[in-house]
Parts: sequence; structure tokens; C-alpha cells
Amino acid sequence: MIKLFHNIRKQLLEEGKIYNYLKYAFGEIILVVIGILIALQINNWNQNRIENEMLWGYLNNIRINIENDLNQASDLNFINEQLANNTSNFWRLRSKKDFTFTDFKVTEDYLNILFSLESFEPNTSGFETLKTTGYLGKLQGTDIETLLLTYYEFAAQVNKWQNKKRTFIDNLLMENNKTNWGFSYEALFNLGRDSTGFIDIKDNYQKMIKAPTYDAAVVSHGYNYFLPSKLKLHFIGKSILDLINQHKLQASDQVMRSVALYKTDFSDIGQEEVLINGIIPKSVHILTDSNKGFDQLKFEVNEDYLEFNIKPDLNWAAAMFVVDSLGFNNRPTKDFTAYKKIKVELKGINGGEKVELALKDKYDPDDGTESRVLLTLSKDWQTYTFDLQKDFPNADLKYLYQLAGFVVQDPKGLTLHVRNIRFLKE
Repeated sequence: MIKLFHNIRKQLLEEGKIYNYLKYAFGEIILVVIGILIALQINNWNQNRIENEMLWGYLNNIRINIENDLNQASDLNFINEQLANNTSNFWRLRSKKDFTFTDFKVTEDYLNILFSLESFEPNTSGFETLKTTGYLGKLQGTDIETLLLTYYEFAAQVNKWQNKKRTFIDNLLMENNKTNWGFSYEALFNLGRDSTGFIDIKDNYQKMIKAPTYDAAVVSHGYNYFLPSKLKLHFIGKSILDLINQHKLQASDQVMRSVALYKTDFSDIGQEEVLINGIIPKSVHILTDSNKGFDQLKFEVNEDYLEFNIKPDLNWAAAMFVVDSLGFNNRPTKDFTAYKKIKVELKGINGGEKVELALKDKYDPDDGTESRVLLTLSKDWQTYTFDLQKDFPNADLKYLYQLAGFVVQDPKGLTLHVRNIRFLKE
């Protein structure tokens, strides 16, 4: 080919066709340039393909890390939930006059779980590799970058909180060990297999588990404080997993809005969302209560909604979305005077369930006199919209405390699903 081009140029020069020669030479240069550009394009395409494969390889490693994190979070939440559910039983057993060997085994099992509870340890190896190799920069401006940064920032916070709690428990245990309780831990261990000698240490053992150090340890697990962290980790983590599995970098507006709710700071002005697709904003807290105590109503988080299970044989039960006090106020409030309506999305298990929606301001007494509207649920999702002034005349919107409450007066019990609660300005 090169020899052919050379012969053509030579022939044109010999015939004195300079103009034709220049045109030909220029055309030859253009062909060479085009060839170079095509080669560069192929090289760039190949390089981009290789880098894209490496990027998704790093993201796949992160996927495995996050899946393990979420399994760990679920396991920790299960243990914390079991501790919280058994706290009242521990209080009861430790003060029994006829404390039995069976009671000993129950309380000792509880304490062993409490004092051996592990911290949350996220695996950040995949994310650190993504950063150190510079490939995180290739995600700049994408939703998956925002989700990754949010997830690992929060995972680090959870790890820090859990380690502080672990240190607190360890310090309590060390403080307790400074006291001679009249028996050895070896004796306790042996009792786990053989009840011989239980009578000899029973009184001293009951004294020990009534000590202030044990009070502090048990109180710190009387409620499952890990649950909000688990919910947030799972929502953000699963959002990342969905994108990686689908080879997508952009999430839905709904997902990104839900993540933004987790960052909402406490303020005096009410925000429109109380619940969005089962996601509870940072400044909203859930309380449960009934005529037989708060533990008669349990709530669980599903894929995109909350499930409230109300036990039977109750005169009344209530699930309440209230302004989170952040530990400072008894009944904090927000100003919702800018809003005109409230919209809720609910369903029952069978349909036909009767539920009352209630709003309450900080001055409303806890005697059931707050404004309520009665709903009859369907077994399919239904959206209900109410006028705040007309349907809740007793609620002072400037000092709203209970942003939404679901009251049930049904001795048969029922299961309620709640997906969205939103205030509307129009």
C-alpha cells in the first residue's frame, strides 16, 4: 500500500502535475490523520471500557461489604430487641423472694448476652479502595456517590456510638468486679451445668444483680436504641445495592428525598413529611401506648411501610408520631400553621378495621379529648386527606406535638400498615 502511494506521487511529479500532486498529498495526510483519530478513538473506547469494568468491580466489592454490614446490623438489632423485651422480666425476677434456680439461669442468660454484646463494625475496605484508586472521582455528581458518602459517614457514627456504649458496659462490669460478692465467677459458670451450690450463693447473687452497676447496664438496654440506626443503614444500604445490581448511577427522586429526610435538623418549623415510604425523618419519633402499657403495640419496618401490631383484649392502643425531643424537652413542638391539610396512606390486613387519626398540641391533656377522625380501612392501600382546621379544631397548629396518631379501640386487636404521612400547604 505504501509502495502504491509512493508510485502515484512519483508519477505526478514526473508529469509536472504539481497541483494534482498537492491535492493528492493533502488527501493522503487527511487519510493518515483520520487513521490516527480512529486508532485513538478505539484506544480511548477500550480504555474507557477497561476503566468502567474496574469501576463496577470496585462497586461489586462494596456491594458485598454492605450486604455483610446489613446482616450484621440485623443480628445486632435482633439481640438488642430481645434484651429490651426481656428487661421487665429481669427486674421482676431479681426481686423475687422465692428466687429459684430457673430464675438464676434466666437472669444469667440475660446478663451474659448484655455484657457480651458486640459493636457494629462496618467493612469499609471496598470503599477505601474506591477512594485510594481515584475511582470515586468517576462517580462525582451522581446519586450513588451521595448515597455512598452518606452511608459510610453514618456507618462510622454508628460504630462510634456502639463503641462508646461497649466501653460504658465494660466500665460498669469492671466497677462491679471490685466488690467481693461472696462467690467466684467460676462458681457461677459451674452452676450453669449443675445446680449444686445454688442455695449457698443465691442471696449474694441477688444482691449483686441489684447493684447500681447492674441497674445502669440494664437500663441502657431497656429500649432498643439501635433500631433507628438499623433502619437508616438498611434503607441507604439497600438503595446502594439496588443501583449496583442494576448497573445504575442515578436513583429515583423518591429515594434521594428519603435520604435527605435523614439529615433534617431539628427546628421550630414543621416539615411536610412525617413519614415517606416507611422512612421516619430525623426529627420525628414514634411512641406507642395502651391501657395495658406501651409493649402491647409493636411496630416493624418493612420494605416501604411501617407495620403496627396491636394485641387483643385492649380498651385502647395508640401509635403516635411526635416531634423528637432530642433529649431536651418533655413535649417539644413545631409550627404547622403554614399547612392546610394532612394526607395519610394506610391499609389493614383484612379490610374493615376501624382506626382514628388524631393530632395533638402540647397543651392537650392525655385523656382522649384531642380531635380525631374515624377511618375504615381497606385491605388495599388507600390515601385519606383531611382539612387541619375543620377536622382537627382542638389542635393548635402553632404548637403541634403529636403530628399524627392512630388510635384503636378494638378488643380483638388488629394490624395496621402505614406508608406515607404528609402535610400539605394547599
